Amino acid sequence: MPTGAPAGGKRTIAVVLCAGQGTRLGAGQNKVFLPLAGRPIVVHAVAALTACPAVHGVLLVAHPREVAYCETEIVSRYGLSTVIGVVAGGASRHQSEERALAALRPQIEAGALDLLLIHDGARPFVAPDDVARLIAAARTTGGAVLASALAPDEVVARVGADGTLAAMYGPDELWRAQTPQAFDAAALLSAYERAHADGFEGTDTAASFERLGRAVAIVPGSPDNFKITTPHDLQRAEQLISSWPR
Repeated sequence: MPTGAPAGGKRTIAVVLCAGQGTRLGAGQNKVFLPLAGRPIVVHAVAALTACPAVHGVLLVAHPREVAYCETEIVSRYGLSTVIGVVAGGASRHQSEERALAALRPQIEAGALDLLLIHDGARPFVAPDDVARLIAAARTTGGAVLASALAPDEVVARVGADGTLAAMYGPDELWRAQTPQAFDAAALLSAYERAHADGFEGTDTAASFERLGRAVAIVPGSPDNFKITTPHDLQRAEQLISSWPR
């Protein structure tokens, strides 16, 4: 696997998850391969991440049946020279992250990687400046996630098991978690080893990190950094891409 290393320094690698099939979009194919302004969604996601100079390479995690497709029709066709490899993902997000960590383990244990970013391939609009701030925060705290605040007029309700209202949360109390999420590479590897031993699977990367008592900083991100999940999201992306710097 190519190193993608800057001269004389440790590297920050972004892991881009592409293994989900996006059934809610109803497109009949992996949503990250759908065209957006003439290029697949995942190509925009990779370009946005690597527009940040602090990101030194990208590892793609693909569905096992789509590894070869990613290598030829994504990496080669679009000249993604920053992609250091494509690995097969697992049956869940957590398992795909485990596969990525396994592929990067030799470099992590050798001390060649200082930070890992985990990003959804269906988020093409992450701002490079936000990525830079996220990386700076993770270097200070060990872990950080991009997130967007609720709108001032939004309220979120928690419903109990009996279907009745259990609690209400206002915009000052809740944030929407985004990706990328950034972590010290060695600490994240240790967290996933512990999660595997305990049979734990987190809903996102931070869950496995936090359960070891590690703090995770919140870094405000743009609401434009949304995940394309539904047909409405795709329409929104098509409207936004026309004004997005490329």
